[in-house]
Amino acid sequence: MQHSPLAQKTLTISAAPSWVPAALLKRLTGQRLRCSLSKVERRIFRKRKPTTCSKWNQDHRVVVGGPLEGSRWKNETTPYLAGIMDASFFKGVEIVIICAGPQTGKSAAADGCLYYTMDRAPGPTLSIYPDQNLCRKNSKDRLQKTITKSPKLRSLITGAEDDLANLRIQLRTMVLYMGWAGSTSSISSDSIRYLKMDELDKWPEFPDKKEAASWALAEARTTTFERNRKIWKLSTPTVEAGPIWQALTKEAQVIFEYFVKCPECGKSQCMVFGGKDIDYGIKWPEDERDPETIEAKKLAWYVCEHCHGHWADFSRDMAVRGGQWRAKNDGRELFEYLRAERPKKIGFHIPSWLSRFVSLSKVAAAFLKGAHDKAALKDFCNKHKAEPWLEFEAHREEDAILALRDERPDGLVPGDGLVAAVVAGVDTQDNGFFFVIRAFGWGLEQESWLITHGFVRTIGALKEVIFEYEYKDAAGKVYPVQKTVQDAMGHRVKEMYDFVRRHPGKVQASKGAPGRKSQPYTLSKIDTYPNSKQLIPGGVILAHVDVNHYKDQLSSMLMVEPTDPGAFHLTAATTKDYAKQLCAEHIDEAKGTWACPDGKDNHYFDCEVAALVAADMLRVKFWKKQDSETQSRPQRRVRSNGVRR
Repeated sequence: MQHSPLAQKTLTISAAPSWVPAALLKRLTGQRLRCSLSKVERRIFRKRKPTTCSKWNQDHRVVVGGPLEGSRWKNETTPYLAGIMDASFFKGVEIVIICAGPQTGKSAAADGCLYYTMDRAPGPTLSIYPDQNLCRKNSKDRLQKTITKSPKLRSLITGAEDDLANLRIQLRTMVLYMGWAGSTSSISSDSIRYLKMDELDKWPEFPDKKEAASWALAEARTTTFERNRKIWKLSTPTVEAGPIWQALTKEAQVIFEYFVKCPECGKSQCMVFGGKDIDYGIKWPEDERDPETIEAKKLAWYVCEHCHGHWADFSRDMAVRGGQWRAKNDGRELFEYLRAERPKKIGFHIPSWLSRFVSLSKVAAAFLKGAHDKAALKDFCNKHKAEPWLEFEAHREEDAILALRDERPDGLVPGDGLVAAVVAGVDTQDNGFFFVIRAFGWGLEQESWLITHGFVRTIGALKEVIFEYEYKDAAGKVYPVQKTVQDAMGHRVKEMYDFVRRHPGKVQASKGAPGRKSQPYTLSKIDTYPNSKQLIPGGVILAHVDVNHYKDQLSSMLMVEPTDPGAFHLTAATTKDYAKQLCAEHIDEAKGTWACPDGKDNHYFDCEVAALVAADMLRVKFWKKQDSETQSRPQRRVRSNGVRR
């Protein structure tokens, strides 16, 4: 039997199976039969031309909701979404994380992926929302409307009465379930291939005390489709510990940022909000501070990083239209990176100012509103910068801390009799020692000046910093370090005990006490080295420090203006890393104690706490100003610009 490649085929009977009756075989042998495929059969067997997700949406999708309702989907309206949709179906990609502000189209991008799968790569799908009302609203007003308005999708409806139910959409190709985070039953039953988790940061952490986190229950439903599953996680961020920021920064193997193309000079750049320290970004007239006026009159513009050309909203839209996604870690273009690295989990960060639906003036106005209202500042951070509130608050604190710098170079002590004592605070790590040298003034105000800060790798180098360098004022007067408090727990304990023992009265071993105590610190004698019965010759005095007490004190000192009594002064050479580490910790409101998030360095914060303990042990605030010369050690090394490391 020979087959023609045509839909209408001519068949010549030349042979037949042995079970065909001989009489019938004789009648059929040599006969030519003509047959053709039906319209339905031709549609089923027809090989379809490949297309991308973004191209499919542009060809078949109709916009529902918003100012463009009823029009065809155009990728040029939100150009950055096309890359996200196409990357979602790149071979090997399983999880797509979208951290974005409102009105940027993050949900539209994920929905576009679902519409594409309905026609091109069907499979059981689950779309989850924060609560039941949002679930029903999105099902009725977004998903069902799009399916009925788009001819291609409408053709997939079976015609059954309950095809388009509130919590289930049944098509010829697949079924789409809807669920919400507070319902265990709606997110943890059937196996699914495609999973969309919308507005993750608004989900309750645990739908049931007996169950795991909602997102974990949902992800578990994709287990049987592990090799060809797709998961979309999207949300506007709230706090640093929120699910979307944790997913973007901890789970994603790569984060992509959108680089726009300047319509004037043609150079690419990642748009930023900007600030006083840089001459590009979103700007507005310096003499105008009223946010309502700026937004109403559209007074803001964007300054190009390269040519410093000014973009109004229209030029911003042109710049975005010519942009592309690039990897944050090395700048490679989106698909170049995907082809080379084959990541399974990818993340996208979308600030609001990329969207044509958000004017630059609206962003500027939101920032100015936040200058006087903490809630408004949080909204600006979450909804426009698409960053967690705590993270942005830390950046503002860093700027405030660096504003405490004066004109003194590194290593110079203030003169004119201002200084009563110089102390050191040391934080011990496995690979070395962070330290600060700080001078304290006379009186209860406890005005203080940072002399230097840094990191050394060896105990010998630390000894030089504390005992051998001489810290002088402009007149040449020497100020020896009179007391050092050093963290001696957790890292190199035996070595620290021996170092303290060799410098009695000068170096104090310390240990942070849990919780809050009735006294700032207490002392106890340690006779043996840790985890052994070996005696310490002479023993070591260990200070048990209420670190929460001193962190409260340090936090209040950092808020004093440089010109006011009790100011906390820094040198001109104080680094941004120092300021960042002083912002690492925050108060845990539930426990009333200080906490440091995982992954953040707080070494200089601990060093400054240790310096406060040292000044407290010396009782410097009770000293009376004396005119006599401070006793100094013989000169060995003079501290100048920086400690050797």
